[in-house]
Amino acid sequence: MLGSSLLRIGLLASATWLGNVQAATLREALDHAWAAQANQLSARDQQFSAQVAASQAWTPAPPSIGLFNTTDQLNGDYGRREWEVGVSAPIWLPGQREQAEALASAEQAAFSGRSALSRWQLAGQLRESSWALRLAQLELRSAGEQLQAAQLLAKDVGQRVRAGELAALDGNLAQSRIQQAKRQQGIAQLELQRARQTFALISRGATLPEQNELLATPPALELHPLLSSLQDATRSAQARLEQATGDTRDAPELALSYTSERDESSAPYRGRVKLGITVPFGSESRNRPRISAANADWIEAQTSRELESQRISAELANARLELSQSQQQRALADEELTLAKQRAEWIAKGFRLGQFDLPAQLRSQQEQLEAQAQVTRAEYGIGRAISRFNQAAGVLP
Repeated sequence: MLGSSLLRIGLLASATWLGNVQAATLREALDHAWAAQANQLSARDQQFSAQVAASQAWTPAPPSIGLFNTTDQLNGDYGRREWEVGVSAPIWLPGQREQAEALASAEQAAFSGRSALSRWQLAGQLRESSWALRLAQLELRSAGEQLQAAQLLAKDVGQRVRAGELAALDGNLAQSRIQQAKRQQGIAQLELQRARQTFALISRGATLPEQNELLATPPALELHPLLSSLQDATRSAQARLEQATGDTRDAPELALSYTSERDESSAPYRGRVKLGITVPFGSESRNRPRISAANADWIEAQTSRELESQRISAELANARLELSQSQQQRALADEELTLAKQRAEWIAKGFRLGQFDLPAQLRSQQEQLEAQAQVTRAEYGIGRAISRFNQAAGVLP
C-alpha cells in the first residue's frame, strides 16, 4: 500500500512537471524527449566551434602588450627616465596550425558522433518502455475481463445454488475465483503505473504513440551510430597523436617594443626600437604523457570498434530470429484461440446440462480468456520484435 501511494505521488509529480505532449508516432516522442537536451548540446557544440575558430586564428594564443617605466626618483633623482611599450605574440611553427585545426575538427566530429549515439540510445529506451507500457495495459485489460467473467459466472452459480441445482461448495469456489481475479487486477494496475511512470520520464511527458514502427532495411554496418561514433573517436585520437608527436615545443614568441629614454633632466629623450624572438626548448619527456594518452585512446577506440561490430552483427541475427519466432507465435496463438473457443462452448453447454462440474467450467473460461490475451500478446510481440530489429540495425524511428 505504501509503495502504491508513493508511486501515485511520483506519477502526479512527473505529470505536473512534464505535462502531456501528444505524439502520434515514436519519432515525435523521440523528437520531444531529445529537445530537452537542446540547451546542453548547443552549449557543447559552441565550445567545439570555438575551438575550431581558435585553431584557424593567425596566432596560437592572443597577443599581449606591456608598458614599463624606469626612473631614479627614489635614489638621487638626476632625471633618469625610460618608457617602454611592447607587443608580443606567439607564432605558429610550420605544420602546427594545420595539426591544431585537424584536431579541433576531429573533436567536433567526435562530439557530433556522440550526440547521434545518445539519440539512438534514447530511441532504444523509448522503444522498450513503450512496449512495456503496451503490455502492461494488455495485462490490465485481461485481468479486467477475467474479473468480469468470474463475476458473471458467480452470479449464475449463486442462482443455481439457491435453486438447489449446485452445491454450496460451488458457490464458494466461484466467489474464490472473483477474489483471485481482483488480486491479479491489483497487480496489473501496479505494473501499469510503473510502466507509465517509466515511459513518462524517458519521453519527457509524451503520450504513448498509437502507430507501430515498420520494419526497416538495415543500412551498411559502418553507418551504425555506435560504430560511427567509435570511428569518429578513432580519428580524434589519431589527430591528438599526430599533434603530440609533431608539437615538440611551445610556440615561439615574437616581440616588438619601442623605448623612449633620457639619462638626466637636461638631456633630450631618445627613442629606439627592439625586435626579438623567443624560442622555447623542446624535450622528449614533455610530450611523452600526451603521446601515450593519445595512443592509448586510439588503441581503445580501434579495439572497441572491432568488438562492437561483432556484437552488433550478433544482435541483428538475434533480432531476426526473434521476429521470425514472434510471427510463428502469432500463428500458434490463433490456432490455440480457435481450439479454446470450441472447447469452452462444449463445456459451457455441458455445464448447463450437468455434464461438467464447476472447476471444468472455470478452467475452460480462463483458458479462452487467456488464449484471447495471448493473441494480442503475440501481435505486440511482433511489433516489439520489429522495434528491436530496427534498434539493433541502428535505425532511428
